[in-house]
Amino acid sequence: MKSGFVMLAGRSNVGKSTLLNALVGSKVAIMSPKPQTTRHPVRGVLHDKRGQIVFVDTPGVFLGQKDHVSKKLNAFVGETLKGIDAIVYVTDPTRAPGPEEEHIQKLLRAAEQPIIYAVNKRDLPDKEKPYLEQARAVDVGQEGSVEISAKTHANLNLIVNKLFELLPEGEPFYPHLQITDLGHREWLEELIREKCFHALGQELPYTIKVIVDHIETGDRFRHIDATIYTTEDRYKGMIIGKGAQKLKEIGINVRKELEAVTGDKIYVELRVKVDPKWPQRFQ
Repeated sequence: MKSGFVMLAGRSNVGKSTLLNALVGSKVAIMSPKPQTTRHPVRGVLHDKRGQIVFVDTPGVFLGQKDHVSKKLNAFVGETLKGIDAIVYVTDPTRAPGPEEEHIQKLLRAAEQPIIYAVNKRDLPDKEKPYLEQARAVDVGQEGSVEISAKTHANLNLIVNKLFELLPEGEPFYPHLQITDLGHREWLEELIREKCFHALGQELPYTIKVIVDHIETGDRFRHIDATIYTTEDRYKGMIIGKGAQKLKEIGINVRKELEAVTGDKIYVELRVKVDPKWPQRFQ
């Protein structure tokens, strides 16, 4: 049996969270078209007859960002390399390479772990990927390269097969039915935050935090109370929306996804509070 920890590396918004969810077979990381949505490493556990792969998702690297949250995000990337057995480096050929990509590649070339290079968005036609040839030419000393689609799951089996070749022999780290080390409350908080990003798009400030205050579970129903924290009153207004329509939309989307996953009747109660200091308390 093989087992080990694999880091998903890449700049923001290249599809790492989508890839993590696809590899594991369930949602363990939030997905959004807006960058910087993953705030801490999330372990997704892939169980296979050959062994167990524990995937660690990391925040994108943000150069030139001076705020407290961005500094913490960038520190996570270097810290996460400790104890990692292999790396999957993900790129997006629809976007021009830039300083972030160069910075990541520099880190990877110095890394001791074996690397698999994955060019994402194979499902798109070549005319929508103007930087495909540049992406294909990338060399970070990888053990192998593959063009994948995190969205349609194309060629993900090639990544998994190669990882099982590279990982050391060992016993599983997690029980068979466990797919993430996020607690239930943490998972719900990430889900609500994802729905905030989808509902508010480019209007949403990065500085939001969700806390699940209370969960009541009954016979085929769950009642969830949660607070969305932001740093300024004007952001609070954006999140609530005119006539509280945005907040209602967020709650409805959370309820629909949870009902689809659990089969239970879900009740979601959301509120928004202003706390200017929460980013300084971010862990």
